[in-house]
Amino acid sequence: MRQRTASALVLLLLLSSLSVGMASADHAHVHNSSIIDADNNINREPIQEFQSGSPWVDSSLWERVDSGAEQVRVTVITRSLVTLDQWQHDNDAIEQQKPAKNGEALITLDSTDGQVDHRTFWMDASIFHKLTGVPAVIAVLDAEKTPEPYDTMPFEAPPEFEPEAVRSGEIHGANEAWQRGYAGEGMVVAIADTGVDFGHPDLNGTQARVTDSKSPYEGWPLMFDHNSMYYWLVYGDAYPARSTWYADTSLIDYDNNTDGLLDASGYNITGINSSLSGAYHLGEHPDWRLIDKAGGDVPILVVDDRIFGLYETVYPDINRDGNFYNDVPMRPGEETAGLDTDGDGLWDISGGLVYWVADGTNGVPYTDTYAARHGYANRIPGSGNLTLFMIESGSHGTLCASAVAAQGIVSDGKVLGMAPNATISSIGNHYSGGHALDGWRFIAEGYDGITITQGDQPHIGSFSFGYSSIDEAGADGYSLYLDWLTRVYNDNASYAVAIGNGGHGFGTAKVPGAAHGIFSVGAFSSRSSDSWGQNAPWSNRGPNVVGRMDPDIVSVGWSATGDIPLNQRSNANSAWGTWGGTSLATPIAAGLMALVAQAWQQNLGYYPGSQEFRDFVLSTSDDRGYEPFVQGGGWFNASRATATLDGENGTWWASPAQWNSGTFQGQHRDANINLMRPGESQDVDLEFANYGDTDVLLRFTPTVFAPLEHTVQVWESLGNGSEDGLNDSWDGHQSSRPDLLIPLHVTNSTANRLPIDTLQLRARATIEYSAFDENQDRSSEERVFLQIYRWSDDDGDGIYVEDFDNDSMVDSDDWTESSELEEVTYWWRSGSDSPSRMPETDSSSGSGTTTGISLTTLSGSR
Repeated sequence: MRQRTASALVLLLLLSSLSVGMASADHAHVHNSSIIDADNNINREPIQEFQSGSPWVDSSLWERVDSGAEQVRVTVITRSLVTLDQWQHDNDAIEQQKPAKNGEALITLDSTDGQVDHRTFWMDASIFHKLTGVPAVIAVLDAEKTPEPYDTMPFEAPPEFEPEAVRSGEIHGANEAWQRGYAGEGMVVAIADTGVDFGHPDLNGTQARVTDSKSPYEGWPLMFDHNSMYYWLVYGDAYPARSTWYADTSLIDYDNNTDGLLDASGYNITGINSSLSGAYHLGEHPDWRLIDKAGGDVPILVVDDRIFGLYETVYPDINRDGNFYNDVPMRPGEETAGLDTDGDGLWDISGGLVYWVADGTNGVPYTDTYAARHGYANRIPGSGNLTLFMIESGSHGTLCASAVAAQGIVSDGKVLGMAPNATISSIGNHYSGGHALDGWRFIAEGYDGITITQGDQPHIGSFSFGYSSIDEAGADGYSLYLDWLTRVYNDNASYAVAIGNGGHGFGTAKVPGAAHGIFSVGAFSSRSSDSWGQNAPWSNRGPNVVGRMDPDIVSVGWSATGDIPLNQRSNANSAWGTWGGTSLATPIAAGLMALVAQAWQQNLGYYPGSQEFRDFVLSTSDDRGYEPFVQGGGWFNASRATATLDGENGTWWASPAQWNSGTFQGQHRDANINLMRPGESQDVDLEFANYGDTDVLLRFTPTVFAPLEHTVQVWESLGNGSEDGLNDSWDGHQSSRPDLLIPLHVTNSTANRLPIDTLQLRARATIEYSAFDENQDRSSEERVFLQIYRWSDDDGDGIYVEDFDNDSMVDSDDWTESSELEEVTYWWRSGSDSPSRMPETDSSSGSGTTTGISLTTLSGSR
């Protein structure tokens, strides 16, 4: 290992605005001490607990109780499942399981204890008030509240812009990381979402598999579906008895006369591998989109063609012809199936992915852990009686997975993931409610429920969702639990989490993107011009409620291409689309994390701890000229990160990457509020690491954002466009041009120039609320549309807009230089206020910068 280190003592003064874009240089593996205080008590045994005090309670639960609900479904985070289990039994709050049937067995399990855990259950609302008094309870979450995906297309693509995922890799340096030999090999990224269509040609073969030789599930894909698991364990139900992604394959048929036709069903099994036991299991495929596209129920056949009595091969009759010899078998190592309808060699219909068939000995993968956690017995299905599918209930999960690992096969490589050699573990059905936290925990512990084993758990989790109704972002039960999972429970597990699309204001970070130990991800632009890397104005911003910087990192979220499930398109080459949001930025970041994690492991010999990994990524990111609460550490730069780990001369990184000055009750808290009183200061050690062979001279320069100049211009819009109104030449909003075009900076002008020490320019257009929502029905009548353009005086005439009639409006005849004006950013969503900003590095390039303002009338006229 090549390593040079240096330490610096930096004095942080109260009220100084200091952005430290650096990261960790301590390469010893340190186990964090607690969910609240992960950096103290280094010499003590780790204490896995939240801060003591009253439990955090989801406010929506009280609303349900107060509204007269008879029962509520809760997820309780506790230090003692045994204590909670006893309280449930004492208060009749245990969900009863249906008895075993069809060769099943119920195996009683004891709840684990002695560490933070959670349990989900139904309870009578009349005793809800007692729950917060149960000893060791830390938080009570509303299990009927489902997470919300952060949009697939929150805004239109920029004008005259054709995004491709390939572009995202170029501007994040992923392609340079690939050239260095880092494409995510060996890294498993978990997508917690709507599922993934692994039958899609761009994703087929990217499924993660269990590689732990001690696991009974070795060779099978690494997947999790808490919704189907719940209904299986409690009720013993699978498809078609209940609409889950587990298929009931307990129906058995035979070919006793060996004529190639099954005796009862009449299905043709000629040409397929025979079932060694002679028993053929039958069921129906659970994917309703496949059923719709295929034109009816899709039969599946399960055979034991390798080992007597061990059913591993599944045939889906996708063409519904009653014959299985012309169907693609699904088995360990080749778990997907599909149908090519147009003869181009690509599947156009997807049969999804099979990730386990009951073996008669073991329960469904992860049920040992899941059942014990929630107080159930484990339900063991008979051999061949249950078949587990991973499918896609929408499109969001497949879009996210493609941002990580798409192979660039369809439509001439229109979609290419950031880490094409990484593999994907899908946590499907995530928006079905109930047990969402199990997906979070699954990432940290894997199938065996043990964090330290390798080969049966993901390395990185990607969460493109959140809970927008929770206000205590960062101090809430969801965020604290996720922080504990990554900093304490498994400090090698890293989570990329979307910060949300509810901007533009500060303090808008959403749950659980406001958690402390994670990579919170914001969205920036991927425009094809040199204006890439600009803030998406709708991306949420920090700080969270305890003052922590959010987001941590920013990446492409506005916008790129992504894969659409096959069963929602006519053929494979049309199974892609354009999308955006922090939902996109998050898996982009997760894919880039996979590249850097691979480089880390190969260069340093161990997998990075989540916090040193996070510090490193922030350290090697690009400063795009925005405030830390907008860009965090900066723009993810996979090229610089991998070059740093390779020891390229001139590269370095430092720790900590960010610091919230102050203490609380005498100690600095990473995951809680820290206070500094007037006149106080704090000394902080920064440690720098240099893996190169030459010395690096570092200069540390704090950056302060403070207003330099404020200019206001008032446009009287009342009566515009009417004969007797002001500005009566106005022709109303035109999407192709603004109503006003105001110069902000003109390079060769003395009248319109930014001050020489400008860091950033901000433009904001505001309309009176009476115009925005005149009748106060919470639906806008008018909106203001603000754009910032870069002007390039290509023809050298010094004109960026004409004003032939001298009315200060941009009429159709005035818009002669439109080809010289390139939109950099804009805002025109809801609200009477439209702000935009641009860093000085971009505003001073070219011939100048202008802002265009338009008034959009949605109804009526003003």
